[in-house]
Amino acid sequence: MSTRDSKLVDVLFTSEFVRDQISGTYSAYNTDQHGSPKHESVYDKSTLAKLKQREIHAVAAAEQGQVDDAVKQLTDIIVEYPSYASAYNNRAQAYRLQDASSSRVIADLDCAIKCAHDDQTLGQAYTQKAIVLKALGNQDDAFFNFSQGAKCGNSVAKTAASKENPYAKLCGQMVSQAMKQLHTPSRD
Repeated sequence: MSTRDSKLVDVLFTSEFVRDQISGTYSAYNTDQHGSPKHESVYDKSTLAKLKQREIHAVAAAEQGQVDDAVKQLTDIIVEYPSYASAYNNRAQAYRLQDASSSRVIADLDCAIKCAHDDQTLGQAYTQKAIVLKALGNQDDAFFNFSQGAKCGNSVAKTAASKENPYAKLCGQMVSQAMKQLHTPSRD
């Protein structure tokens, strides 16, 4: 492949701008899925610090195999603080460890998305939801959620969105086919 061809392929497949234009994730990086600006957390810093400590204990329980206890701890947080997105996100992970129904996991991730006030939590929720949807065979919704996670800066979602992008896949196939035809001598 020539240097010029190599640069063209690089632009087509690794340029963030081009990839984001194709996937529809280029615009509105600081807005939620409805296009409205992000707003500040409803909880003060002291409350958030306490919630994060409680979450750390719940996640540690899950990591030690005490998943039922982790779910209970996270549920207690959600009952007390129903707008705390990170607890929904972590409970969804714990549900996945329990092999809970996909609808239960997705319901928690939808709550996390609805309540999220920061890109990290929002990106994680969208990415987890995309992984669940992909496992269920729902490629279109999985791609949408990976794209939303990518908007929030989630690196897993960025990689997955570019790989799952149907336009990029089609373009890649067309370029591969064209390159094969260019390098295969014609027998005419």
